[in-house]
Amino acid sequence: MKKYLLGFLCLPGMMFSQTLTVSNGASISIENTASLNLSGLTLAPSDTYIISDANAISVTDIPVVVEGNTSVKRVYDSSTALSGFTGAITFAYDDDELNGIAENTLVLETLSAEGIWTNHPAIADETNNTLSYTFAEALEFTRITASSADASLTVVEIAATDFVKVYPNPTTDKLTIVSKNLQKSILYNVSGQKVLESDRNELNVSELPTGIYLLHTTNKQNQLSTFKIIKK
Repeated sequence: MKKYLLGFLCLPGMMFSQTLTVSNGASISIENTASLNLSGLTLAPSDTYIISDANAISVTDIPVVVEGNTSVKRVYDSSTALSGFTGAITFAYDDDELNGIAENTLVLETLSAEGIWTNHPAIADETNNTLSYTFAEALEFTRITASSADASLTVVEIAATDFVKVYPNPTTDKLTIVSKNLQKSILYNVSGQKVLESDRNELNVSELPTGIYLLHTTNKQNQLSTFKIIKK
């Protein structure tokens, strides 16, 4: 896997291989007349955008899976959250990376630093195998991929008739879930991997690494509640 170490860049249409590495103290500046292309992910900012501090942006062919829904086999990861980006992002893919997903259902998916997936109704170009979306409001993301609009990675919260409370949060060892009709609780890490599952009102998280997690609770009416959990 090749690595490219960059200082200050302000060039249009730069293409790199599998990993783009920015060393500590260095930065990449993309002017609003330029774009940065990393193995098919193109950033074209509306205003000059700077990628600074120690960061590594890489691409993998391992799809993201959230509650049985899966992404395509192309996922970009940023070791440090890219925040404050406005402008166009174009996501390119190959036919053999679709992972069984129909092209006409594709949406762009971004993962925030808090571990929340959000889908965006990107414009699909099935001839050139690209998805494009222009972000008018500042975007923050640590991962970006594509999935089906019919089976999105994004969790939609349903207004529940059952009051649900989770405490303590932050926690060091246990989570207590208050719910009269709890059916199941699932805890995911920021990569969308299931780390704990239980049908009880308590989860033991003492063995988990510190960090941010996403807790999904489902009641007997199949109503979903979602909580961001901080493990200390």
